[in-house]
Amino acid sequence: MIEKEQRLLARVLDLFAQKFDRKAVLRGGMVLRVLGSPRLTNDLDYLFVPYKSKKEIVDEILMCLRSIEGAELSYSINSKCLRVVLTVDQTTIQIETKVAMDVKTTTTSTRLFSTQFNLPPRIIHVVDPSVALANKMAAWNERRLIRDIYDIWFLLQMHTQPDTAILGSRLAAPAYSSLVKKKDYFPGHTCSEFYEFLRTSVAALSDEQISNELSDYLPTAETSGLSLLFRASLARLA
Repeated sequence: MIEKEQRLLARVLDLFAQKFDRKAVLRGGMVLRVLGSPRLTNDLDYLFVPYKSKKEIVDEILMCLRSIEGAELSYSINSKCLRVVLTVDQTTIQIETKVAMDVKTTTTSTRLFSTQFNLPPRIIHVVDPSVALANKMAAWNERRLIRDIYDIWFLLQMHTQPDTAILGSRLAAPAYSSLVKKKDYFPGHTCSEFYEFLRTSVAALSDEQISNELSDYLPTAETSGLSLLFRASLARLA
């Protein structure tokens, strides 16, 4: 089932690259997969630019996905995104799309991911790593998932530093998950204070905690020793 999900993700990634080109900016966990990370994901996150409203892109995205033989679709629009659930041959993935008038991007090839499924490499636009890292740090602050720490670590291995303007903006107005208790809210105001808060929180994680939470996303061999690697990478934050 996992291989079928990954194959369908690769198929949609390839389709969007052909159909939408620079309008579809890949974001989220699939960017890490494209860059060689083994962490699994079962969804695709996109930012469509330049658009003011999600309603502007609904018909075009649905038409594109319906071109897949046997595709079954359901979708919803909320304040955050357009969410499409795609099922093909009893395999289901999710595509979430937000819109923006502009975003800092870079380009990369899908080669490391797509060629696993006999698909040609494509040049795609992805959210710039500095922006991705800032948003991933803010996401961790708001929901405290260890898989966010893994993604932060992966981006830091690319010698990326977070976009402090974006990080500072999100830290100033966090949208905390109900799973985060008020006593655990970030008490500071600056990015440097947040880095220390993040380092302290990660230092308290055990290998067992990390392995348990990441067991659905990574092979066991990939989680061994991550606590030390996480700490080492976070030590480089300025």
